[in-house]
Amino acid sequence: MQEFLSSLLKNSSFGAWDVVLAAVVLVCGWVASGWARRGVVAALSKWSGLGPNVTNTTARLVRYAVLLLTVGIVLTVLGAPLQPVLAAVIIVGVVAFLALRGIAANFGAGFVIQARHPVRIGDSIEVEGVAGRIVEMTGRSVLLRTSEGKTIRIPNTMLLEYPLWNVSESGAVRSEVRARIHGAADLDVVCPAVLDAVASVPDRAATDPEVFLHTLTPAWADVSVRFWSPYDDREVARSAVVRAVAASLAGAGLTCSVSSDAPRFLTALVDAVD
Repeated sequence: MQEFLSSLLKNSSFGAWDVVLAAVVLVCGWVASGWARRGVVAALSKWSGLGPNVTNTTARLVRYAVLLLTVGIVLTVLGAPLQPVLAAVIIVGVVAFLALRGIAANFGAGFVIQARHPVRIGDSIEVEGVAGRIVEMTGRSVLLRTSEGKTIRIPNTMLLEYPLWNVSESGAVRSEVRARIHGAADLDVVCPAVLDAVASVPDRAATDPEVFLHTLTPAWADVSVRFWSPYDDREVARSAVVRAVAASLAGAGLTCSVSSDAPRFLTALVDAVD
């Protein structure tokens, strides 16, 4: 074995001291990569804006960069030409960028999200028609739990590239209920009755409701009431307002059709009744 190693070193372009130096550089680079990883973790942990996932991923990337630099130095010490080594490093970097650019983009977006806090765990958000409550945030995606019980992963880049609605920032959402009163309606009776009905609903925000007149004819009148409620209670609040408005108008001696759906549903319902 010794004769084989001696023959290998004798026929190579580098000497024994080059091998020793390369080994020392390799060991130092390995130790330095561990120190760099621990240093990055310690530095980023003091920054409360970053979560553990982003911190650990950043630390691993720094360690890999130090190890890659160490390999390049070792090859140079062993006599490898510098230009091919740089070319190989560039090629590997380009290939890694092309292969991991989606992951890198989501990681960068996750870094920005956890640093600027546009959303937090527990927030109810809506982006690109997907709505739900955030239950987990990672370096690449955000995990949403929808009201139907579905679990959806949203890439971090979507939270930065598309319009984002964070319902938890306002604490309440606006809903609308429409009513069609049959016959000649007295608005002085209709509007107070609608407002009193909404005020009696418990599952809504403190913002005062509003009543709007849309259509007024001798045969019917269309009105709508807008009110605010907590996001999680919006369906319950709409249902309660529909029942309260219908009961209030019926108590006032008015025949009506009440719905929280689109106005065309009301039209079809009234046509069927007529």
